[in-house]
Amino acid sequence: MPTVISVGTDDQLLSLREAVLRNAGFHVLTACDPREALRHAGRNSAAVLLLCYSLPLTVRQELAEQFRRHSPSGRIVAITNEPQKRPPIEADAFLYGIEGPEALIRACRGDELTTLAS
Repeated sequence: MPTVISVGTDDQLLSLREAVLRNAGFHVLTACDPREALRHAGRNSAAVLLLCYSLPLTVRQELAEQFRRHSPSGRIVAITNEPQKRPPIEADAFLYGIEGPEALIRACRGDELTTLAS
């Protein structure tokens, strides 16, 4: 069962994302507090770091660095509900929350169409 570390500032959104991902077969570690997310990233080798754009840029970058150190083969997926001028450089994939649960599952599985490498 792949592990996803899901980080953001909105408890309700995090709970919804956690339920969707658990139903899809993922083990989910959820954190509203960036320090808690850093502890998760430092202790757990995870398949995915799901970074919400509600987090400040410096926090997203620090989480991405920590995640890359402990899960070098893991994927970083950025999610937002706001239009962005350019995709985040720290992420492997990017999606809009309004794309729905299927897009979230595909992005975490790595078979989404929004991979930044393409």
